[in-house]
Amino acid sequence: MDRRAFLGLAAGTALRPAADGPVQALAHELDGHVVAQGASGYAAALRLWDTRFDDLRPRAIAYCANAADVQRTVRWGRANGVRIVPRSGGHSYGGYSSGDGVVVADVSLLHGVSVGAGNAAVGAGATLIAVYAELASHGVTIPGGSCPTVGIAGLALGGGYGFASRLYGLTADNVRSVRIVTADGSLLTCDASMHPDLFWACRGGGGGNFGIVTSFTFTTHPAPTVSTYEIQWPWKQAASAVAAWQAFAPHAPDALTSVLDLIADATGLHVVSAGQYVGTQSRLKKLIAPLASVGTPTIVKTTTLTYLEAMLHWAGCRDAASCTSGRTTFDARSDYIDAPLSREAISLLVDAIEKHKGSTAAIYLDAYGGTINRVPKAATAFVHRDALFSIQYTANASFGWLDTLYAAMRPHVSGYAYQNYIDPKLASWQHAYYGANLARLQAVKRKYDPDNAFRFSQSIP
Repeated sequence: MDRRAFLGLAAGTALRPAADGPVQALAHELDGHVVAQGASGYAAALRLWDTRFDDLRPRAIAYCANAADVQRTVRWGRANGVRIVPRSGGHSYGGYSSGDGVVVADVSLLHGVSVGAGNAAVGAGATLIAVYAELASHGVTIPGGSCPTVGIAGLALGGGYGFASRLYGLTADNVRSVRIVTADGSLLTCDASMHPDLFWACRGGGGGNFGIVTSFTFTTHPAPTVSTYEIQWPWKQAASAVAAWQAFAPHAPDALTSVLDLIADATGLHVVSAGQYVGTQSRLKKLIAPLASVGTPTIVKTTTLTYLEAMLHWAGCRDAASCTSGRTTFDARSDYIDAPLSREAISLLVDAIEKHKGSTAAIYLDAYGGTINRVPKAATAFVHRDALFSIQYTANASFGWLDTLYAAMRPHVSGYAYQNYIDPKLASWQHAYYGANLARLQAVKRKYDPDNAFRFSQSIP
């Protein structure tokens, strides 16, 4: 069982906006098109990945055809006193890529991918699977996650963890430049020498805080043939599996990235570890032998895949064409772990899933270390460089248990949380997401968005 199977927008055609004078004026300015409240197609255009946000009612969705359209939309918002909200893939866990009365600046039409020598220019609206597929056709890749329809912009701006991260770093660590429309409507190119403070903030400072990114340049890596593994244990051995995995995964060679999942679904209870190794299958078998020797696993298997095949495998897709924009009803909370979990803490995790047998609940553990943790905390805005692993607590229904478990885990966790798993219920989010980098992020915010035009419930103040 994979994560995408468990969890498992329409750009539309040009539509005439309803009778809203200022919005009609915006529509006439754009090379793209606008879908306003009351227009045909509005119900489809407003939808985000998570169905929990279907009741949000933006004033309009502006499908921007180019960077100039984004500038025009931002300037229109300032002139008309309307908040402009950026949307790439629409996967914000808090629904922050929409809102009541706002105008959504949708960048999904900015999805081009152009490969150069050692780098790739990627439009901010490209979905991750489309990026993987196009890069693979040139024999290269960038490190990213496993959700195929997530927008590259949100992923990269908040960090970007995936099955190559311990070797190649986070998605954010591989950003070499960004083009971003700031609050005054300027289009800035930011890199290590031009607007370096904003460039720093855009690598881990979270989406929607400083402006609307229109494109990225990434460092690319050869897309290698990889070896993958899967180990499943009987549920009664779940605690032993977690203990063994946490002792193994964060300290494995950089080329091996590994996860462990505790899942309750209609078929029962599952404990499974999976991972990806840039190397041979025979070497991988030797590396995972200590983990596979714990308890009596019911499944121990390895395979060899091309890089794109591996990305499709983790996404739960047959091919890139089948990785479409499915929707879900979903809630989550997260933690970082910087010291091994005690037996008490592991029991809390196992017991929480066990109580949901026959229902839908999952806890995902993702190993850090390797290249991720060798980047200094202050080198980018992504501060979580000491973690052994992250935990994501997720549910597709009956969400209340998430808060109960989250509270019970407080004595056992670091106090930090992953900003890409943005959590509207998190009271101490400023520290949890940004830690010692918060003050520097606030200074960048004041410089480039002094009037706080780009704001939401957990935007950098």
